[in-house]
Amino acid sequence: MFSDSVIAYIAAAIIAYLLGSISGAIVSSKVGHHEDIRNYGSGNAGMTNALRTYGIRHAAIVAAMDMLKTILAILIAKWLVGWYWGFVIGSLFAITGHLFPAYYGFKGGKGVLCGLASLLMVDWRIGVLVVLVFAVCVVLCKRVSVGSIFACASAPLWCLLLGVPALHTVYVLLAASWLIWCHRSNIKRLLRGEEPKTVIAKRKPR
Repeated sequence: MFSDSVIAYIAAAIIAYLLGSISGAIVSSKVGHHEDIRNYGSGNAGMTNALRTYGIRHAAIVAAMDMLKTILAILIAKWLVGWYWGFVIGSLFAITGHLFPAYYGFKGGKGVLCGLASLLMVDWRIGVLVVLVFAVCVVLCKRVSVGSIFACASAPLWCLLLGVPALHTVYVLLAASWLIWCHRSNIKRLLRGEEPKTVIAKRKPR
């Protein structure tokens, strides 16, 4: 609608960032359990910590919230500047907001669910394939971090194989690399054999 306006690009970026800054893990823990998930487990505001703190049902709510905010950010950016750049701007700034949320001291989650939502938007088949990679790795290794890392690494390959436009493929490659870098502490623990297995609801919520 406003594809020729610089203001539209700026607005798309700001809206996507503000939407991305809404943390599903923090909001749902405060609303559902009247506490801050960052005070428990790994201290991370993400789905994995929600899983080991509250269980599968709560983790599913976190996943839905984080994916929906990303999809909404992309759709708004698409409406403002068109699909070609709207996808990149909406996804990039939603992920940035998730990693560095304005509402929570710029300390957020690791952005994997935002990345998955982005892939579903660019081609649903890639999203499904990435989820399969994730699931196989988690089943074999019992660690969500391993599944997340390999899922991110596989995303650019699926883009190439399924003929995703060049701009979007390059963006997915860069975004996947960034999300893997966000797991650098997990990678160090994996290399040292110190990464704990992912468990479900280690503590009983109040």
